[in-house]
Formats: sequence, structure tokens, C-alpha cells
Amino acid sequence: MNFRVLVAVALNAALLSSCSEEQTTEKPPRPLRTVTVQPEEIGETVEQTGEVRPRSETAMSFRIGGHLEFRAENGASVKAGDIVAKLDRRAGENDVLTARAHLATAKAELELARLNAERTRALFEKNVGSKVQMEQAEASLSTAAAKLAGAEAGLANAQGMLSYSELRAAYDGVISAVGSNAGQVVGAGQMVVNLISDAERDAVFDIPAQFMQMNGYDPVVRVVLISEPSIAAEGKVREITPSADPSTRTYRVKVGLNAAGKVMPFGAAVRGSVALAQQTMISVPSSAVTKGEIGSAVFVVDRATNTVRVREIKVERYTGPSVLVSGGLAAGELVATAGISKLRDGEKVIVQDGGAQ
Repeated sequence: MNFRVLVAVALNAALLSSCSEEQTTEKPPRPLRTVTVQPEEIGETVEQTGEVRPRSETAMSFRIGGHLEFRAENGASVKAGDIVAKLDRRAGENDVLTARAHLATAKAELELARLNAERTRALFEKNVGSKVQMEQAEASLSTAAAKLAGAEAGLANAQGMLSYSELRAAYDGVISAVGSNAGQVVGAGQMVVNLISDAERDAVFDIPAQFMQMNGYDPVVRVVLISEPSIAAEGKVREITPSADPSTRTYRVKVGLNAAGKVMPFGAAVRGSVALAQQTMISVPSSAVTKGEIGSAVFVVDRATNTVRVREIKVERYTGPSVLVSGGLAAGELVATAGISKLRDGEKVIVQDGGAQ
């Protein structure tokens, strides 16, 4: 046998020996720390800062313009029907006098037209007067009746305009702001005083969009005065704006406070807290979550084969060191909690610490 044949035989023997060693040598299972997951009823407490506002607030203004003679002072308490502002009434009173004079004239003209129509009709029936004269008299009577109706409407209008010179409170409350002073000439629709009701209070908050989907859940909101935490009240959400604020992208929420909220001053800063509805979820450490093919995933231990499998999960929300999962895991499953970046789907593992974290 020549030298080249001997070298080839030796190399083949070495390669066969190497392949045999690789086939018989297996990769040792990876030690793995896990946690046994269990579902829990988990809720969330949301806190938000807001302010106390009156339930009813009205910017009061006159329907007509004029010279402002009187307005209530800022902070004054008023009753329903009280005059909170008044315009100079002289022009309006003169209009009423003029309208009454027109009404009296119309009544006299109607009475005269009625008598003339009766006399003309009687003469016509006796064949003394003509039919044309009778028709003219009846037309004058109709005209006089129309003038009387117009005069009555004019008087009612003048009296109504005169009543508009007085601004009366629509309900019991407090004057919270003033927009004009006595002696000024104000226009129709110009705010003169702002009236707020002292009977009921709201706590007003600007809430982010993620807390708006409560699915019909109607929680009790606890409201605490920030300057004096011992003062607290409770209430229910009574109004939510249908669209978000274009600049802050938050929703305005009004919470109607119970009787305990009456001691909270208007404009005071408050903190509202609410426990959202509980939901069955599973809490896993943040270190257990990795990126799956279409979303978040974890490695779950297959107890039968002692291998790990990638499992897609539905993450509900993150809470710092933990992740709340609402889908993809079942009670009692083992989830890998450390070294998941080095794990591969189907890899052999050895569970440490009996599945405790």
C-alpha cells in the first residue's frame, strides 16, 4: 500500500470517529427560573386632579341695551326673582305711556266706527241709506278693530320691553363675577353678572382617553380637598363630554358630589380617585415578556417534554415590574422569567426552584 492510500485511510477514520462523537454528545438542558402563574381578580385605582365647580352657572345679560343703573355686588347672595341688575327705565316707561295713548285712541275710534256702522245699517234697512254707505261703514268698523288689536299688541310689546330693563335671578345663588358697572351703557347680550347655584357642586376633571372605556361600569368617585385632605365627599359621574379637547386630547368629566361636598369652596383643587372594575388577569414579571411574531409573548414550559414553547399573550397593561395578561395563559402553567433572550422554541430546560420565582 503506498503512502497516499495510507493517508486517505487515516483521514477517513478520523472523520468517522469525530462524527460518532458528535452524534453521541447532546447539549445539556438549560437551567431555567420560572414562575407558576395563577389568575387573579385585579382592579386599578385611578387618581386625577380637578376643581370644584357649581352645578348651575349662568352668565346673565339684558335682552336690550341701555344705561346700567344698578347691579348686584360680586359675592352677593340672591333669591330666585331678586333683581340683580337694572337699566334706566325712563325711555321704556315713555314707550308704555305712548302705547297706552294709542290704545285709548284705537278704542275710541272703534266705538265711533261701531255706532256709525249700526246707524248706517239701520238707515239701509229702512231704504233711506245706500248699500255703498253701509259697506263703507262696515269697512271702517273692521279697520278700527284691527287698529285696536295693533294698539293692544303695541302696549304688550312696550310693557315687555320695559320688563327687560330688569334682570332677575332665575334661582337661588351667589353672584360669582360681574362684567359691567353702574353708569355704563351695556349692549344686548353683554354679560352683566354671573350667577352660580350654591345648592349643588360638581368635581370637574380632565381624563385621558384610556380611562374612558368603562363598558357601562358606574363607579363611585371619592373626592378629597387637596388643601385639607380630611374633607372628602363622594359622587357619581353625571356628564362626560362626547369629544376630546383638541389641544390636550382629554375628556371633561363632571362628578356630582353628595351633601358632604357642600363645604368645599368653588374653585378649590381636589383629587378624585376611582377603582375601575375588576378583571380576571394573570400577573407575570416584566422580564418574562419578549417579542413574538405578531405581538408580546412568553416562554411556557412543557412539563411532559421539559422543553419551552413560545406563547403569544394579550397584554392588558404594564404596572412597573409586572405585566398584566388577559389572554394566552392558563392557571398553573410555568413561565420562564430570566434569560429569555437566549431561549429557543423547543429547547430542553431544567426547572429550578420548583417553579417559584
